[in-house]
Amino acid sequence: MRPFLALLILATPAVAQETTTPPSPRDGGAVAQLLHAHTLFDLALARKDPLATLSAARLAAGITATDDDRAPTPPGEPVPATYPTAEVMFTAAKALAKEDDLVTDLTARTLTESANAPTLTVIRSTRGIAGGEAQVWQLPFFAASPAEIGLLGDGKANLDLSVTLAEDIPICLDTAPADRALCSFVPEENATFTITVTNLGETTATYSLLTN
Repeated sequence: MRPFLALLILATPAVAQETTTPPSPRDGGAVAQLLHAHTLFDLALARKDPLATLSAARLAAGITATDDDRAPTPPGEPVPATYPTAEVMFTAAKALAKEDDLVTDLTARTLTESANAPTLTVIRSTRGIAGGEAQVWQLPFFAASPAEIGLLGDGKANLDLSVTLAEDIPICLDTAPADRALCSFVPEENATFTITVTNLGETTATYSLLTN
């Protein structure tokens, strides 16, 4: 699975900018940080790099996910989140470190420190989605407050994400051949946004919709 392509739109009524470069974690919020952690984790595992794996674990440990019972249309099946937790990432870092005592000690120390560190919070809703199905969410966001919407799938299907305002005004559209996406924007007024997740594959998959 290639790293997700984030479509970041800093939206005004007249200007919408599209990019395939994910925002840096320091510029993004909790949702961006969690997505970056998983992208880095995939890369670290592919390269068998324990330090990069540890960095991903540290990023993921800085996020607390709170499950919410909001539902799309059609409602889909509520399921547990399937993506690797920070604990799984720390375990992977230890395994990759093998006999490297320095990295092993660093991993143990980082795990202890992260347990006592403050965290950011994301709101999470996880659903199963059949092949060819689209699920539509209606979620409110507040004026002048940065909004983040993230899609984090289980790797089994190509999932697309679109975000629109009333009258189908486009805010974000992700059509990358992956199952991860990030949409960041600042609403000009309190509004309800339409978020559509589409499974373009033939295989049933699960995904977590993440918001701030």
